Amino acid sequence: MIYLEFIERDRAMPIEIFRQLGNQASAWAEGAQDRMILQLGRTLRLGPAPSYLCLWEIPDLSRLDSWEDYFHSPAARMNNRSLAMHRAIHIQRAGLYDILSRGDPLEAPLHIVEYIDPQGQNDDSIRAVFADRARRHAALRQTLLLRRIGRAGPDPALLCLWAVPDYVSSEPLLRDDALPGMRLMDIGVYRSFGEEIL
Repeated sequence: MIYLEFIERDRAMPIEIFRQLGNQASAWAEGAQDRMILQLGRTLRLGPAPSYLCLWEIPDLSRLDSWEDYFHSPAARMNNRSLAMHRAIHIQRAGLYDILSRGDPLEAPLHIVEYIDPQGQNDDSIRAVFADRARRHAALRQTLLLRRIGRAGPDPALLCLWAVPDYVSSEPLLRDDALPGMRLMDIGVYRSFGEEIL
């Protein structure tokens, strides 16, 4: 399961401070059950707002209970790193997603995120369409196919993440909006957090 944070930067905060405090790679040490798998920043303004995504892999919804317990605890109130981070970043929204498919490794120089309306398609149909899409774009690597759990997250309900070596390699994917039975709503281009071009 993925807990996905949609994050924006307060433009009054210098980017250097935002990047220093907003880097969540070492921010959460409460239990080894959570793993930050990607933290991305929209690059060259290609894609929708908010500009930053942070993906956490969690075992199940019980982790949300654990997080709430921690954030209500004295330990959380004394964690200066966590307090500073939450003042530096603006998590506009979060969502919960099931992983429909996954490829490894997740790291890449460039990431393309497709935002898709599944228009009522079931998980098996979605997997089949994206398996075909991955074959058509074999030079790229489809890393994550995520479906929102119910309404627990923003529209659209389906996200597909691709690992891309460079912009030139991504052009066929950027031009391909053929998703039978579904609708491609938007595309974002991202780099690892701190490497994005504003």
